[in-house]
Amino acid sequence: MNTKAIGPNLIVLFLVSACVTTLTPKAAEVRIVESKSQYNCTFVSTLSAFNSTGIDPGQQSENAMNELRNKAAQAGMNGVRIIAVDTARGATVTAEGLRCEFED
Repeated sequence: MNTKAIGPNLIVLFLVSACVTTLTPKAAEVRIVESKSQYNCTFVSTLSAFNSTGIDPGQQSENAMNELRNKAAQAGMNGVRIIAVDTARGATVTAEGLRCEFED
């Protein structure tokens, strides 16, 4: 085993993992809906999240989506309807923040 490679590899692993936006437990309960009427959702406010720290556009989009759901949960919303996703320079996700009547 090459012990000289362990230090740089750990640094890279730390930096990559630091680029991930995680969901709070409450945000994990925020659902993405396609139709407000399907769940009798009420519009609360427009939300937006931006991320440019991911290693690729896919991770940047996921990070921005997680940030958006974190914001929704913090504001007491339980649903979001995505309006737009822009990945031109980083990732920006815009959505309607909703309060919905989910049956389960």
